[in-house]
Amino acid sequence: MKRTSFIFLFIILSAQSQAQKLILLDSCIAWSKANYPLIQQNQLFDQVSGLNVRAINEAWLPKLNMNIQGVYQTEVVQFNFPGMTTHFPHDSYNSSLSIEQTIFDGGLAKKQREIEGSNLSIEKQKNEIELYKLIDRVNQLYTSILLGKENLHMLTIFKDNLLNRRKNVAPAVENGLSLSSSLDELDVEILKIEQNMIETTQSLKALIEGISLLTGQEITEQDEFTFVPLGGRTVKATRPELRLLDYQLELLNTRYSLATKLALPKVSMNLAGNYGRPGPNFINQELRAFASAGINVRWNISTLYGLSREKSRYEINKDLIEIQRETFLLNNSIASINYARQIDAMNELIQKDAVILEKRSSISKVYSSQLDNGKITVSQYLTQLNEEMTAKLNQKIHEIKRMNAESLYHTTNGINF
Repeated sequence: MKRTSFIFLFIILSAQSQAQKLILLDSCIAWSKANYPLIQQNQLFDQVSGLNVRAINEAWLPKLNMNIQGVYQTEVVQFNFPGMTTHFPHDSYNSSLSIEQTIFDGGLAKKQREIEGSNLSIEKQKNEIELYKLIDRVNQLYTSILLGKENLHMLTIFKDNLLNRRKNVAPAVENGLSLSSSLDELDVEILKIEQNMIETTQSLKALIEGISLLTGQEITEQDEFTFVPLGGRTVKATRPELRLLDYQLELLNTRYSLATKLALPKVSMNLAGNYGRPGPNFINQELRAFASAGINVRWNISTLYGLSREKSRYEINKDLIEIQRETFLLNNSIASINYARQIDAMNELIQKDAVILEKRSSISKVYSSQLDNGKITVSQYLTQLNEEMTAKLNQKIHEIKRMNAESLYHTTNGINF
């Protein structure tokens, strides 16, 4: 019997744990990033970059050329010697297969691969910046859900208090010790609270459905949303905008290095096999095979003219990137200070809230007792109860605002999610 009861209790607890989950803001951010369609672009960027690198590497593969030619000439060379006349045929044929292999390209292909790698990093980092914007979007939804849940919780407590007061007032009305309007006032107030609860519940459903779609997770109203700020379980990291500037500077350095590589000579070797007539020995007009081999050195000396110009362009673009970095860091510092001061302000307000709530609770107990004894009216009691509920709600609102400010502070300084 005990074993059966234990199994039954285990099943109940398991069902409850499955029905209610603990939701963290960090988890919502990570889920949203993994679920957002934009993340799929990284795979496409990898594929495109892989094809570009293959095209660059093909520059080192042997270049094969095939040529087949037949020519008829109306006039050909003739040699007339005493006692001998040489006539060459008017038609000639040649088929050739040549191969050319690059021996030295001045490091051109290597720099081109580095540029492609930098371009890939830049495209991915731009994608990361767009994904980073999800933090604000999810944070707003999460904060709104916390506010909605706390508001609904306070309304429920408010309603329960009024229902309890109604139970205490009803006998006095029945015995003629209180006016029937006292019950009417309580009933009207209860109906107004129920209206607010309906609106809050529907708004909360919409917010939870929105965060469920964004995260790709099944999140319900029964799930518990924690007050842990963003960054509670994340690792601090560099802002993606700063990483993008680093990649842009890296690309700039590689492109300048490429300009110097373009000014170097290129060396290649070629080998050609032919079949036809005539060959290098045009005296021999027989169809035959012959071959040739050689080394080519190509140097575009005019590229040296533009090196000074490329250096000036490099320095200017480098300065532009540094200006963008300084501007971003300045704006970030200002925002970070603002959020830090908000956190300090919320901490002080929460301390005051605790004192205010303690005094409001004491006053409400006195008013509740006076209402039960018929010493005050329902309107006076409702006014005081509203003040207590407002104090409780203000305390939660300040806690949520502190959490939001901490999340924004961490987001501004950079997190890895």
